[in-house]
Amino acid sequence: MIKPFSSGYYKLLIFSILISFITYGFALSNFSLSIDSEQVFSQDYVLNLGRWGTTLFRYYIFGGITPYFSLLLGLIFLSLASVEVSKLFRLGGLAAYVFCGLFLTFPQMAYQLVFTMQSDVLGCGFLTGALAVSFFLKSINGPISLKSAVNFTVSALLFMFTIALNQSLAMIPVIIFTIILFQNTFYSEYSFKGELKKFLLFVGLCVSSVLFYYLSVKILCPPGAGLADYYTSGTSDTGISGFLKLWFTNLAGNSYYGAKTFIVATVAVLILLVRFIIWDRKHFAIRALLLTGMLLLPFFMSFFITNGYHPPRLYVASGIVFGFIIMQFASTVSFSKLSLNLVSLIAVANIYFITMLFWSQSKIYNHDINIAKNIDQTIKTKYPDFDPTKDYVYFYGGLPFEEHDKFRVPRSEVFGGSFFSWDGGSNHRITGFMKFTDVAYYKVIDNPETFNKMKDSIAPMPLWPKDGYIKRVDNVIIVRLGQTKGAPLWGVEM
Repeated sequence: MIKPFSSGYYKLLIFSILISFITYGFALSNFSLSIDSEQVFSQDYVLNLGRWGTTLFRYYIFGGITPYFSLLLGLIFLSLASVEVSKLFRLGGLAAYVFCGLFLTFPQMAYQLVFTMQSDVLGCGFLTGALAVSFFLKSINGPISLKSAVNFTVSALLFMFTIALNQSLAMIPVIIFTIILFQNTFYSEYSFKGELKKFLLFVGLCVSSVLFYYLSVKILCPPGAGLADYYTSGTSDTGISGFLKLWFTNLAGNSYYGAKTFIVATVAVLILLVRFIIWDRKHFAIRALLLTGMLLLPFFMSFFITNGYHPPRLYVASGIVFGFIIMQFASTVSFSKLSLNLVSLIAVANIYFITMLFWSQSKIYNHDINIAKNIDQTIKTKYPDFDPTKDYVYFYGGLPFEEHDKFRVPRSEVFGGSFFSWDGGSNHRITGFMKFTDVAYYKVIDNPETFNKMKDSIAPMPLWPKDGYIKRVDNVIIVRLGQTKGAPLWGVEM
């Protein structure tokens, strides 16, 4: 077991930081702006999502996003979290290094870290989630006292803050505690009644934390704040059969690019179950239940989603499960040369997948910059008297998805997103992107009168990049990118 702030602790931390920097080396050295980061959303927008913890990070501590630094800080937080989780799992020696290496390289994490708006927030959430479990375990070890009450309260507040950073991070303490319950079945002093008591106390912690979070949202956020409506307002009913299909797809590693190595964890669970049946039947039912829970819980949020959108970033705790299960399997063969070679191969494959994701994003990002420069140059050449401080620029529709196909890797979700295509073409995204990259500073139409006087002039225009895709109507430059209109203008189109 890694002791806090011992030489072993610092060695593991240094290893974790190094493996993180290697894994995200391309992303750190080749900044690419991600979708949603082109516009630092207003405080009210983030608060409306119930994420007052993110608001604290973005607007009061850092005052916006910082290329390179946000990801760097997120990786340091994640490295600290991986060491803390290793302590909670009572891992020592090689087992701790195997877990940290697999957890930090699992590609699902990249789908969170790619968002510059929350890359540091994500890492902080993993750390506070792990610390919440740490204080909870301190609170239940020993008789009830003032100290135990303080530890329980601190645990609930840390859990609350984890949720306030991003609601999907609530799964982190749950997954960690589930794994701890599984580990406890291997101890000679194991008591089912004792473990049941711990489980019920943890349920109490979850309820207390959600209650604290609910009260904090009522105090700090606008009325009606929350994220539930976004994911549950659609017409697609996942249901049990739909969820099981999604779950099996995830278990097979086929849900998104880079997930393929998760199938190793799935197979490892099956082998462990067979091993328990043959050689170690004691507590088999409990172990089988907890192992199934480990595989189920990271993806359980999809069961409640009705809009049909299941982005990889929802499955935030899957990396912990992935790292632990493979570490557990490797430890059953005493970390033989073969198992260590397999672990190394998995880590290298993960790093490859993550590098390919960020490389594809970089190519799309640079292609978008070239398109933006071409559009701006065409406007200035065609209309020399164009004044960006007085005239408006309106983008109609978005570029066809196929425009960036040559840069994408399959099933890469946001990594394959272009600012000129996302949301079917969004004026706020496109102009925000052009402003961030210092290509152009355009005014977005901000009143219905200006929009109404030029909207009927769009239909006869040819599509990008044909001659005539840019046209001037009074003080509005129209840029027709697509066949159909994209995202509506905020506060202008109803």
